[in-house]
Amino acid sequence: MTSPEAQPETEFDSEQAQRFYSRLRGRVTAWFARKGPAAGKVGDILIVLPDLFALVLRLMRDPRIGGRTKLELAAVTAYVVSPIDLVPDFLFPIGFADDAVALALVLSRVAQLLGEAGDAVLEEHWEGESAALRTITNVMNAADAVLNKRILGRLGRRFGAQ
Repeated sequence: MTSPEAQPETEFDSEQAQRFYSRLRGRVTAWFARKGPAAGKVGDILIVLPDLFALVLRLMRDPRIGGRTKLELAAVTAYVVSPIDLVPDFLFPIGFADDAVALALVLSRVAQLLGEAGDAVLEEHWEGESAALRTITNVMNAADAVLNKRILGRLGRRFGAQ
């Protein structure tokens, strides 16, 4: 559980993140309408970015998620919302690929921390088309083709297993 002091900050961040999610969904949808099948591996990552982001927001509100894990979820939310990160967001679409990979790293870790219940908890909050863990794995697999090893290494150190 989060401490009483941390709860208002999480709620404020969630509201800002929800507005970001709406803008992100519109931007990704418009990009896909223009690119279609030519989107390639970047498209594979971007199409699920809004769903991964929404999953993180929902997990932050889940009482079964511990305080330390919620802090990790808040940190990755701040990273995604920030326009300044390892690959700046103005370099669309690749600028959002690192955000999707960061989300996938944290969500994978959350699933591991929750153990056998992890898959069920993720699926409960998931609205994507395929299974949540399969989607997270697909993002991680596509990351090698989209981001360079230096960026992947830094994301792994920041958001990977600890």
